[in-house]
Amino acid sequence: MVTRDGSSAVREAQRDLTKHYSGLSFLTELLQDAKSEIARDGFISLDLRMKIFHAFSYRDHYFAIGCVRCCPPEASEKVVDEQADKEYAGLVVADIDDRLEMISELKRNVTIREDLVRDAEARSFSLPPADATDKLLRYEAHLDRQLYRAMDELERLQRRRQGENVPPPFNINLGRRR
Repeated sequence: MVTRDGSSAVREAQRDLTKHYSGLSFLTELLQDAKSEIARDGFISLDLRMKIFHAFSYRDHYFAIGCVRCCPPEASEKVVDEQADKEYAGLVVADIDDRLEMISELKRNVTIREDLVRDAEARSFSLPPADATDKLLRYEAHLDRQLYRAMDELERLQRRRQGENVPPPFNINLGRRR
């Protein structure tokens, strides 16, 4: 019997398979193996059916059950109808192809996302630590104030050189001082 915690752990593990390229590659390999077994034998082996069921059951229950039912004729309790078995196997292969196409699209998106995450992480290493950033910002503010004072002084000197009557500097700084 599966407990509630075990069930949620399985659900989370299945969800994690689709978040990473390696998990999507695992799902792709499972489905391609299933397709090749159906093409070769007309059914999916018990081991592969169970792997597919465990990989897909919470996210895509009907697909997982459909793959589980693609078993050898002697394993089923129904009357053996070879034509119906072939048609069912064809439907399962078509369903597998649909899933492979979706997984392929997910792989493209995950690749882009993983590249962006890796790029963001690499860029974050080029940033200085927070305390150094604070010091740099304070230093930059100090240099800005010095620059504006020098520009004001230059402007006053240029006006005085041109013969204007220049009053003494009067600056009101409404910003906070430390």
